Order: sequence, then C-alpha cells, then structure tokens
Amino acid sequence: MSHLTLRDLLEFDAAPWHAAADAWQRLARGIDATSEQLLAGTRDLGEVWPEGEGSAAALRKAAMLRAEVENSYLPAKRLADAFDQHAYAMKAMRDIAAGIIYSAQQAGYTVDTAAVTITAPATAYMGGNLDRTGREIGSLLADLRTVVENARSQDVSTAAAINSNVPSPKTGFGASPASAITRAQELANKLKDPTYEPTRDELDELRNLIMLYGTDKAFAHDVLTALGPQGLLQLDGTLATYQLDYPGKDVNSALFSRDTADMVRDLQNGLGVMLATATTPTGTRTGPHGETRLPGQYDLPSQWVSDLMTAGRSTMNIGDPSSPGRFVEGVYGYQLLGPLLHHGDYDAGFLSTVGGDMVDFEMSKGENSALWNHAHRPDNLRLDWTQGHDDNHVPAGLDPMNGLMEALSHNGAAGRDLLTGVTSFTSDGPLGGRLPRLDYLLTDRNWSATADVAGGPGWTADVLQHGSDYHNTALDNFGVALQHATMDHPGPQARHIVESIIYETGVDEQAQYYPNGVVPGHGTSTDFKSTDLINPQLRQPLATITSGYIYEINANISESHEAIPGVTIEVDRNHLVRFLADLGKDPGAHNTIADAEAAYALGSYDDILSGRQNPHADMTDHLNAMEHVSHNYGSVLGALDHGAAAATHTRRAPNWTRSPTNTSRTTTRSWTLWSSR
Repeated sequence: MSHLTLRDLLEFDAAPWHAAADAWQRLARGIDATSEQLLAGTRDLGEVWPEGEGSAAALRKAAMLRAEVENSYLPAKRLADAFDQHAYAMKAMRDIAAGIIYSAQQAGYTVDTAAVTITAPATAYMGGNLDRTGREIGSLLADLRTVVENARSQDVSTAAAINSNVPSPKTGFGASPASAITRAQELANKLKDPTYEPTRDELDELRNLIMLYGTDKAFAHDVLTALGPQGLLQLDGTLATYQLDYPGKDVNSALFSRDTADMVRDLQNGLGVMLATATTPTGTRTGPHGETRLPGQYDLPSQWVSDLMTAGRSTMNIGDPSSPGRFVEGVYGYQLLGPLLHHGDYDAGFLSTVGGDMVDFEMSKGENSALWNHAHRPDNLRLDWTQGHDDNHVPAGLDPMNGLMEALSHNGAAGRDLLTGVTSFTSDGPLGGRLPRLDYLLTDRNWSATADVAGGPGWTADVLQHGSDYHNTALDNFGVALQHATMDHPGPQARHIVESIIYETGVDEQAQYYPNGVVPGHGTSTDFKSTDLINPQLRQPLATITSGYIYEINANISESHEAIPGVTIEVDRNHLVRFLADLGKDPGAHNTIADAEAAYALGSYDDILSGRQNPHADMTDHLNAMEHVSHNYGSVLGALDHGAAAATHTRRAPNWTRSPTNTSRTTTRSWTLWSSR
C-alpha cells in the first residue's frame, strides 16, 4: 500500500530516477561482459586440475560464481527498466495533476493540495449556476483523485519490482539456477524415503547443491516448500541413520565409513543453513508504525512454521524398517530439528517462536529432559553428526536443547523473546510477572551430561568408567545465551530476566535446602553448604551478568533499598544476598563480582570526593555518603565471602550469625539468612 499524496506527486523529480536507471543499465552491461570472461576463464578448470579436495572446491566455487553472474544480469536489467518506467509514468501523472489544478484555478476555484479539495467563491453559485458549479468541482476532484490513485498504483508496482530484483545483502542477486532447485527437490524427496538406497554420486550432488545454494532465498524457499516441515525432519532423520556411531575414535571398517559420517555432517549443516535462510523474513513493513509486514517473495508462510512446530511435537519413525539396526521408532520431530539449529544465522522471531514451543513442550510432558530418551532405538544411534563423532563426550543429539542453546548463544534478541514470551503472575513475584521458561531451564531442568549418549553396552561401559569426564555443553551455551539476553541490549526485557533469575533462585526448593524436585516439607533437607542454588556450570556466566548490573545490585542490597521500578532491577534483598552467596562458592565468579564491586565503590568514592555527586555537600555529607557506599560494598562482599567460606570449609560449624574477623567487609544482617542452618 502506498501513502503517496497529491503534494508528493506534484513535487516529483524524474531526474534521480533516470540517473538510477542509467546506473543499473551500466551494471547490467558490465555483468554481461563479465559473464563471458568468467565462462572463458573457468571452462577448462576441470581438465587442468582434475583431482583432489582443492580441485573439487575450486570447481564448486567456479560453478557458484558462474551461476551468480548469470543470475545477476536480468535482475539488474529489470531494475533499470523499472526506474526508467517509474520516472516517465510519474512525470506524466504529475503533469496531468498540475494541468487539472491549473484549469481549476483559471475557473476561479481554490485548490487545497494538502486536503485535496476544490472550493468555489460564493459568486460562482449565483445566477442559477449552483448545479453547474457543483458538477465542475465534482468532475475536477474526481479527475484529481484518479490521478493520485494511479500514481499510488505505480508506486506500489515499482516497489514490488525493486523488492523482487534488488540484491540481498547476504547473497547478492542469488546463485540458484532453476535447474539446481528442481534437481535438489528431486534428490531430497528421494533421500527422505528410508527404503531408498542412494548412490554416492546422488549424495555428493545433493551436498554440493545445498552447500552452493543454501544461502540463496529462492533455492531455500522452493526446496523447503517442496519438502514441507515433516519432509525436512524425515530427511534429516533418514540421513542420521546412514551411519551408526561406536565408542572411541572411529576408523574405516566394515561397520563404519568416515566418508559417510562426513557426508551426513555436511548435509545436516547445509539443511540448517537452508532452514535459517528460508525462515529469515525479507519483506517490508508498512503502516504509520510499521505494524504491518508484507512478506517477501521468498519468505516461507507462517503456516509452514506452525506446521514445523506441530511436526516437532509429533513422533515419527526413521531409518529403514528392513534393517533393525538402523530403524528408530517414536523419535520426536524436535529431536530431528535440534541438529539443524547448530548452523545458520537464524532470525530471532523464528528462533524464539520455535525454540519457545520446544521448551513449552518439554515442560508440558512433565518428564524433564528424560522425555527425549523414550524412543525405541537401536544401539549406537547418533542423531546429530554436526559436532563430530570421534570424541565420546560429544552429545549424540537425542536432546534437542543442544542445538537450541547453541543457536540462542549467538542471538541475544531471540533469547530475550523466548525467555519473556510466557509470563505468570503471583503475589510475590517480579513486577512484570514470573517467567516459567526461565524458571524451568534455570532451576528445574536436569542437564545431565551423560544422558545424551548413543546407547548400547559399549556406551554404557564408557559412561560407568568415565562419566565424570562428560560435560554438558548445552548448559554452557545456556549460560552464554543468558549473558547475551541480558547484556547486549539492556532494557525492560533484559531487566525482567535478571530480576527473574534472582527471584527464581531465591524461591526454588533448593533455596529451602531440599533437593531439586522435592516439595519443601517432604523428605530430608540439607544446609547451605551442601546445596547448589545455582548449577555450578552457570555460576560464572551469572556472575558476569551480575557484574554488568553492579550499580543496580548495590541499589537493591542497600538498607534504604534505592531501586527504582522501571529504571533499575528491583528484587528482594534476602533473595539477592542468597544469590550472591551461592555465586561466591565459585572462585572465578567470586572474583568477577568482587572486582566489579571494587571498581563501582572506587568510582562512587571519586564522585563523592570530587563533588560531582553533590556540589553543595560538606565534609559531613561526604563522610555519610562514603559510609553508605562502604556499607553496600561490605554487604556484597560479605555475601560472596560467605559462599566462598561454605565451599572451602565444609566442616566448619554452620552458625553464621557470628560476625567474621574482617568486619570491614561484612554486615551482620547479610549473615543471618543462614542462622537456622
């Protein structure tokens, strides 16, 4: 929809449009000449360099460059024509509108070009001229409005031509000839059938097509449209079962082919890049506030994404039923989506929508992360080949949170939207409501490092023998995702997440010294020293977040509670002290926050003594202000040191009401939170 006005039309200048048309015309001629040169220069590449990985890469690159150049000429030519046509058409309509206005003015009428109205003097209605004057004005107005509507239609038409042909910032004019799209669709539909036995050449061809054109919008859109969400997941699952993974470093044998494993890795990576490309919106926004989005030509429809989430919550069978060792029953679609999320520059809206649904689905089933281990599967099954296979500690891909958390670790906007996308309200929760997804991922989810293994006797033996060596990288990525969500763009969403982190760790059952999942009052409780309010893997990233909000931490830990709703975070002081103490159990986290607090206190002292804080303050005022800073400093460091002492001296009597020796860094109130333990 165009918002072109009559005044815009009357002020139209054709010269810049003709200049733009000339520039695009010169580009089109240059591309045409370059195409001939490139073809001549690469035609015999395969003959002079026939073998080797470098040769294969060079041939792929040459083919991609030729396709890009060939695909560039027509869009550039169409843009030149569109700019020229727009200039001529708008100039003609401008002249018509100006002529109508001139005729009206010659007849003694007044034309308001802003309101698009024509008025006649009172004398024009006298002497029996009432009807004639009314008809003349009506006719002139109708003609004028018709010209404006035609100009708006031309505006929309030109915008569509530009949007359809302008090069993408990522892929230029595109690199996918129609034949490549058709062939990729054909191969993908063949390979998603688990009973089909592809040749090596077919696998190579599909890999090359996806690697060459996966970032091209037209290619990604058309191939994924042909596959559909269910087909995409089915294809990924079928590829994953081409090879089983055995413990230890894999060598070529009758049971294992490194070439096949590499092929599956490349195809899964390529499918992820293609999915990210197709789900990144390229349309334009219209309306006074940009509230309406017009989809781009190659944007997947919202229904496709909805169908993907439906498929993610559904179970399917993958692998060839005639080969029991590779046949898997009851795998969730989200488990097949997980590997694709490791690669690709995903749009924040897509990632938060689909990722949020994945988290909601896991929460709704009430089985925690064990949900993803229910499939009836053969031994040595690896669903995710993108992260390698020689290292036993690399997740097998059964838990889709591995892929989701890596994607979120690169996308702070997606993390903010996902974590704040669902809220619930309680009488004592944060002002903006509780964040159930954050609460679940932070305090309730089981992030076991040994749950996501390929399965079978060999893997069971390795876990029993080396289980302590396994490490959950998804939890590491969750910590990084929290950092980006709260620190990349501080604002209401980011503050809400920080408030919720402190609140949820303060009210969780572990804050009452009960094991995770145990209802307080049931079972046996422990004490602060024996309880992790925060997963140890998350302490360092949460300490980094805390250091970034150190001003607001001081405002909340102050006895006078100086937090400002809507401007700073606002949390319960007891929750905050408990949170800091648990972070203090980790030496690195302790030092991160202590250094930030020292820098904050030093800066505050400088502001006070320099007079910047209060130019009219006297010595007494300065001393009082410095005492306030020192008191907050002691509260923060006291909480951290309490956690450090609990982690270091586990045999020490737990009566922490007694002030420690270094009273300059502690406050009695900070310690009384644990007096009952």
